[in-house]
Amino acid sequence: MKPTMDQHLMALNGDVLKGWLRRMDAMEKGSTRKEQFVRAIEAQLTGNLSGVLARLSLEEKCLLAECAHQGRFVSAREFEAKYRSKCPLPRYQYSFREEVSLLVPFLSLPTYRGDNEPGLLPELEAPLRALLPKPEGVKPKLVDRLPKAWPSEQQCLGGDRIRPVHLFESERIGPAEVSRVLRLIQAGKVKTTDASRRPTDAATRLVAQTLIVPDFSLEVPEGDRSDWEKRYYTDAGAVRAHAWPVLAQQCGWARSKAGVLTLTPEGRDTLQEFTAEKLRDAVSRYFTNNDFDELNRINHIRGQGGKGRRHMSETASRKLTIKRALRTLPVNQWLHYQECLRLVNALGENWDVLESDYPALYFFEPQYGCISNHGGLNSQFLRAVCMESLATLGLLDVAYVYPHRLWPDLKDFLSGDLPFCGRYDGLLYVRLNPLGAYVLGAAESYEYRTEDKPKLFRVLPNLDIVLGGVLNPADRASLELMACPKSDLVWGLDAERMLTHVETGGSFAELFGFLEDNAAEGLPDNVRVFLRELEHKTGACRKLREAVLLEWTDEVLARLIATSAGTSKLCYHAGDNRLVVPKENLAAFGRAMKKLGYALPNRS
Repeated sequence: MKPTMDQHLMALNGDVLKGWLRRMDAMEKGSTRKEQFVRAIEAQLTGNLSGVLARLSLEEKCLLAECAHQGRFVSAREFEAKYRSKCPLPRYQYSFREEVSLLVPFLSLPTYRGDNEPGLLPELEAPLRALLPKPEGVKPKLVDRLPKAWPSEQQCLGGDRIRPVHLFESERIGPAEVSRVLRLIQAGKVKTTDASRRPTDAATRLVAQTLIVPDFSLEVPEGDRSDWEKRYYTDAGAVRAHAWPVLAQQCGWARSKAGVLTLTPEGRDTLQEFTAEKLRDAVSRYFTNNDFDELNRINHIRGQGGKGRRHMSETASRKLTIKRALRTLPVNQWLHYQECLRLVNALGENWDVLESDYPALYFFEPQYGCISNHGGLNSQFLRAVCMESLATLGLLDVAYVYPHRLWPDLKDFLSGDLPFCGRYDGLLYVRLNPLGAYVLGAAESYEYRTEDKPKLFRVLPNLDIVLGGVLNPADRASLELMACPKSDLVWGLDAERMLTHVETGGSFAELFGFLEDNAAEGLPDNVRVFLRELEHKTGACRKLREAVLLEWTDEVLARLIATSAGTSKLCYHAGDNRLVVPKENLAAFGRAMKKLGYALPNRS
């Protein structure tokens, strides 16, 4: 609950009140008591508010206007991000010769934890809204054109080479890679670790071979490596190849079962037909998912998996704040990454990685590398979300350089002992593309156009498949679900493999779709007949039920039980001296047998 004006002023130090009155030239002669100072200040705020505002600086007026028109307290981080200037927040204590801030009587700030929330005094909100104009929204600073190379901070010292800027335009790449990755998952090729449910190294390499374009170029060129780097080089590692199996789980397309990713109903539906609407629904699930934290991909920041986890905020709350900020980005306009970070901070919502000031995360050892820079941690998280998740999904375009020796964030925490803080340190520019604007809710519609792709093979009337070249791992995995290789370029449709695929949760519609989409001359009529007959046979068995087989002393007794009034509807004669009892009927069958004078043996 916010204090009243009188309560707030009475809680301030008398010297602070006196210093404020001196700055306003409103000190009454003979005033010595605190109550007199309070009444004089109240008179100024109620009877001469426009005169008080005239003495404020531009930053002070902007801070009061923000608090008054938004109806809430505007934090220093939000103010500085929006106005690019230091926030003029007042304090409770001032030294003898220090000038007292003119905002002291306007804002109530807590002195201890557990005190009232900071805010503008309620009595002043309406008068300030009438006198101060409503502030404008945040206007991003756009980049006219991207540079072809990036000179590092060390360039003036001659210690670093000019780095080429790499451009990744994701709008067409992301949706096309979704189907490839889902086909790999459908074939059971993507394995995960038991603890983290992230892809294994082998699965990451397999996904990397499946990507339409190579993964991000984050490694230092051989010619640019120093002698020390040539001996102790640290790889930046995979980004999109690692991200896709994780995103498949975050978006609800797949789940990890016994260390292998399997498709969910949403994943199978997306694999059959990809649409922008389905991607929007999947990305909504991604932003509310708490199972994975993108900060975990900043390998050098330790403590995330131990006791430090209890001091970290929920991943979903951080991502949702980022989503709301990205929706305000202009479509198809490049922004510097720092400008994107400024927009997220200017949103005014708390998205700190750490919920307290406790030094939970660190480099190397807790005693020497504790991280207390909340802004730097937030920036590392934002870099990972933009570059690994959103760019991979096709929502953001990015421009980047390799990250080694940059350290744009957290450079004061033992940075000299590591080649980089995170593999995303080289992210320089971001751009919201039309697909991202639609998926994030900034646009009402989006027309997704599938691009024509070359056909992979020809299907012959003898059920052979002749390849047109080498298949990528995703297409090969899909082909393995329905055919077996006869030679390097010739495969044969295999009924047993198709039936196995259906038994494990697949459908003939997926097989039909893959063959029709990739057959150069269409499917021959006899191949279609073969597939339809096979699909019809899979539906011949209407229901699968568990049952118990009972063997009796002779066939006469078995037939007698099978035809008795109390048991005939509970069992079936299976020939000779055998009866089959469905599992759900077993208890009732046992009771009926007791009435006939028989007892079933103990199943153990």
